[in-house]
Amino acid sequence: MAKRKHRRCRPAPDPGDVLARLRSADADTRIRALHAVCPCGAGFGLYERLRGEVKRLQKDPDPSVREMALHVERDACQIEAIETGLDRAAEQDWRYSDADRVKTHRQRQASRYWLPL
Repeated sequence: MAKRKHRRCRPAPDPGDVLARLRSADADTRIRALHAVCPCGAGFGLYERLRGEVKRLQKDPDPSVREMALHVERDACQIEAIETGLDRAAEQDWRYSDADRVKTHRQRQASRYWLPL
């Protein structure tokens, strides 16, 4: 069985440094900076601060930079949609891990004889 390498927790990158790298003339530097901003790995804090730069880079002349900027935006949208769904489920006391309960709940909602659980 192969051993897995554990990712070490890295300190949050300096926003000023990342911003400077996002504005670099080198495409590879901009791509690495976008990796640092991506919410799938870095969380939303840095992404939200630099969202304007990410939007600007979606129109970059280099196709690799544009692709990475679109990836960052897509990940942010997907993560936000998941978090919104989980928040809504918590507000309505839905437990999505219990498939039978959710199925029954939806069937009751769809019928005209809906009864609260």
